[in-house]
Amino acid sequence: MNYTFITQALGSDKLKVNEPLAKHTYFKLGGPADLFFEAKTVEELTAAVQSAILYKVPYLVIGGGSNILVTDTGFRGLVIKNRTSGIQLKGFAGGVEKGKLDLKEAIVQADSGVPANLLIRYTLDQGLSGLEDMLGLPGSVGGAVYNNSHHLDKLWGDHIIEVEAIDTEGKIKKYTQSELKFEYDYSIFHKTKEVILSASFQLKRGDKDALWVVANAAVKRRATTQPLGVPSSGCMFKNIPLADAMRIGTPDTIQSVGYLLDKAGLKGLRVGGASVSEVHANFIVNDGTATAQDVLDLVEQIKTKIKAKFGVDLTEEVIIIE
Repeated sequence: MNYTFITQALGSDKLKVNEPLAKHTYFKLGGPADLFFEAKTVEELTAAVQSAILYKVPYLVIGGGSNILVTDTGFRGLVIKNRTSGIQLKGFAGGVEKGKLDLKEAIVQADSGVPANLLIRYTLDQGLSGLEDMLGLPGSVGGAVYNNSHHLDKLWGDHIIEVEAIDTEGKIKKYTQSELKFEYDYSIFHKTKEVILSASFQLKRGDKDALWVVANAAVKRRATTQPLGVPSSGCMFKNIPLADAMRIGTPDTIQSVGYLLDKAGLKGLRVGGASVSEVHANFIVNDGTATAQDVLDLVEQIKTKIKAKFGVDLTEEVIIIE
């Protein structure tokens, strides 16, 4: 593949060649990218995407690197690491009380590369309610929008009112809440494959101390129910359909794949350096020696065993990049 023109457009001094993607993913797995570019501003991100489109170079935008598994062969083309970092109060409703701004509600806009936790902490410090249950969420704002990330019954997209993106022709466009087609683990970007630039959230005023109590409880809950501190990529499989949960007769018709894997005795199942977590069965962890192929082989074993035992077809939540 000829990278002459895109190298000239982005600058050879700003591009890395054959960059190992294992350095940029939560799983600590993945082969090299032919070209690797870090975009620190929305302008740089836009220019990189538009250049890739113009010169017909395959491109991939990654944020924090959660919820993805890059194969051992890596990526042929340009990988853009989204390091955009802007957060701002875009608009608010309220007034002035005793000489201080009294926010009733506010719109907060965040660049897609902002770590989700950084945005959540910002809203908590501003005394704005809506995202407090999400503290501890891995990855970036853009990734959370793309997958409509969730914690318990709370969805990331519930408070989003606008998203700005670059379409596959390189044009910038805006989506409203209803156009984003948010569902559990889904947004319209799964279909359009557009690059998210920013998201705006409509949040209400809350008591800062009370919000931090809720947020810290969410972090504690994650710490006791998830294998934190070891390379993983979050939940490997999507929850099962309600119809399957009813047919199997799960307790309270829960749709948790972790429950099925646990009941099937799959905790600890291993292929090479990849294994099913003993803490949460829907997490596959890397002991530091795994390859991406180990994970893929383990995924296939799990799917085969769950199909045989429960008659359920599992679907990956983690995005496979090859």
